[in-house]
Amino acid sequence: MGQDIAHATELYRAGRHDDALALVEQALHENANDCAALNLAGVILYGMGRLDEAEGRLSRLVTLDPLFFQARINLAVIQQAKGARMEAVAQFRMVAALMPERLEVQDRLGNLLHGLGDYAGASRHLRRSARLAPDDPDRRVLLSVSLMSNGEHAEACAILTGVLAQRPAHTDARNHLSACLLSLGHPDLAEQTLCDGGPMPGADADAIARARLYRRIADEAGRPQLPDGLLVRAPFSVLSGYGDFAQHFVRSLMERGQTLRLAGLKGEESWRPSFADPILQAASRRLAEPLRSRLALSVLTPPLVEPIPGVPTVNYTMFEGPRIPDSWAVCSREHDRVIVPTDSSRLAWIAAGHPEDRIHVCPPGIAPNPADAGAMPPSIMGPRGRPVMDYRVRALNISDFVARKNLDGLLRVWLRATRADDDAILILKVGKGGASLAGEVRRLVEQGMRATGRRVEEAAPIALLTDRYDEQGIASLYAMATHYLSLSHGEGWDLPITRAGCLGAGLIAPRHSAYTAYLNDDVAHLIPCTTGPALMPYSNAYYPPFHGLDWWHPDEDAAADILARVIRDPVGERRDAARHLMDSFTWDAAASRLLDALDGVGR
Repeated sequence: MGQDIAHATELYRAGRHDDALALVEQALHENANDCAALNLAGVILYGMGRLDEAEGRLSRLVTLDPLFFQARINLAVIQQAKGARMEAVAQFRMVAALMPERLEVQDRLGNLLHGLGDYAGASRHLRRSARLAPDDPDRRVLLSVSLMSNGEHAEACAILTGVLAQRPAHTDARNHLSACLLSLGHPDLAEQTLCDGGPMPGADADAIARARLYRRIADEAGRPQLPDGLLVRAPFSVLSGYGDFAQHFVRSLMERGQTLRLAGLKGEESWRPSFADPILQAASRRLAEPLRSRLALSVLTPPLVEPIPGVPTVNYTMFEGPRIPDSWAVCSREHDRVIVPTDSSRLAWIAAGHPEDRIHVCPPGIAPNPADAGAMPPSIMGPRGRPVMDYRVRALNISDFVARKNLDGLLRVWLRATRADDDAILILKVGKGGASLAGEVRRLVEQGMRATGRRVEEAAPIALLTDRYDEQGIASLYAMATHYLSLSHGEGWDLPITRAGCLGAGLIAPRHSAYTAYLNDDVAHLIPCTTGPALMPYSNAYYPPFHGLDWWHPDEDAAADILARVIRDPVGERRDAARHLMDSFTWDAAASRLLDALDGVGR
């Protein structure tokens, strides 16, 4: 029998997979418990793309022989390929515990945990990998990346400095070290790392630009002849919630006579205001004007903030869950002040140990989007051949395709709450386009049908929109909506629902996080919630940005009941949030609160 397996192995290595598999299957027919044959069968089937069969053979093998470590490694590789990453982690962990010197396992487990957002776990295994292969600089660079992701910049700097001492030409180490130094507030050392009389080959040009910019700002902060003002750094050139907030704050601060200097994510890159406005157009021409900055206000997630020597650091940021990640807490503790839009975010920082006296609340403004003024509904046919605008209830949701948005829960609620003859349609605009997006959304719909036991044809229609839309196209979608429906697991603010609310759409949202700051039972339908692990849809794996954390779980029974009532009687269930939102949250008031929150920081 051993000779047959040896021959099958030779055939497999020669690329004759069918012949090899036939020989292995014959061996298993004669002895179903032949461990060597089961392992080889799993390997061959994996190579042929028959992953389910490969997993079945290897699962049987590790049951028969729990200490067959190579079979566990092979099984983990297959499970990872199938997307069952937590199952793969379990197999790798068993081998790593019993064979800690197995370098391949430490590498695979560390990289897998990093991808799952478990940066502390990843660092433990990558650190062991680096010890097992002390002459391999690439392993130490991978360890440093994991440490940086976990907010441990000082240790990462020490490791990368050691790599460069041995391998001065290691480009990745040099670029990561410069990023680390910028995060620690050492732009002079970051520039020195990347330049030696001129930029080093492969040096990160954006990092060089930022390092030089920060050095100029630090120098200008000590020049009393320059005008006093504020530096604002934000993703001005990126269409995002943070970028939108930053532009509105810039406009409102300038209206109040504040002198500003602006910097983007990459430095002094040009930026395009997200809406036509003469004040913002003027701001866009003032990126590089010298200023004596009394503080640097970032509008970013904490890991993206880069302190400037001698200039106090303030960050306007937010989080979508009950507690911020440890890496965010480490970064935030280095900032002079943190400003968040809601009490929900403030509590998330305090839950992670952030000092209460160094975190302030400043809600942003809520105002109509200029693109919505003349927007007309597009002529879109629903999936059943009826124009979307013909439906009485048109519920909109605009979300990125991420687990936090709970699109799986939204689909389950829609399938459960609606019937095929309801005069209603769900307009679900997902993501920002991409070749694979439509297929991924369809798979989520299929999972929803299996979970609810209801077919799409039995529910009110769903118009799935996955193409990329420009700003005017997005405005036209808002013009279609009679309602906006969210079942999100948590929001820092949620611009889409406030935009829909300004246009008069009825709002249905969970009673949690930012929603409780600007919605109440008089102006919206609020869904009760509980808290629980932040897991991926239909999975036991954490959503990577929330690894080890909780988020809110909307009550789907209550949500289905609310939705059914709204569809049956949209007039009787009408609740209007527009006046409440726009009267209670003006950008002038937001700018005033921001200046109050900045009071006492810097000169």
